[in-house]
Amino acid sequence: MMAQGKGPSSGVSEACDIQFMRQALRLAEVARARGDPPVGAVVISDGRTVGEGIEGVRSEKDLTAHAELKAIRQACLTLDTLDLTGCILYTTVEPCYMCSFVIRKAGVSRVVSGKAENRVGGISSNHPILVDPEISGWPPPPMVTAGVLEEECLALFSR
Repeated sequence: MMAQGKGPSSGVSEACDIQFMRQALRLAEVARARGDPPVGAVVISDGRTVGEGIEGVRSEKDLTAHAELKAIRQACLTLDTLDLTGCILYTTVEPCYMCSFVIRKAGVSRVVSGKAENRVGGISSNHPILVDPEISGWPPPPMVTAGVLEEECLALFSR
């Protein structure tokens, strides 16, 4: 499995991780206000935001309206590519299986998450497809930093 931890990796400072996770938290607040699970996601390329996503499964009546997928979709359009190598995805909740598949296929280089999702998460569940290097035919797993602003991410679900 890929290295996982609580600190930053790949030359990105902890201050940058906190800055972009706070951006994802603001998006999650919007989702919560709309009646959706409080999930927000941001894709960063070369230090700038190229994609944002607000969870919209309930409000949009769309099972694929996950914050991570929306952020990746916007990043692909912004960068005019399906290859997000070098990009970092920040998300308030560990990506689910569906999002993990897309993250891997897009080649996102690093994932930074807040709250763990042990039931269906691509990192901490019984099926860690986001970080499993043995999946044949898939791009390599991204670097993962888990637990960034974890308490703030958890608090969104307890309000």
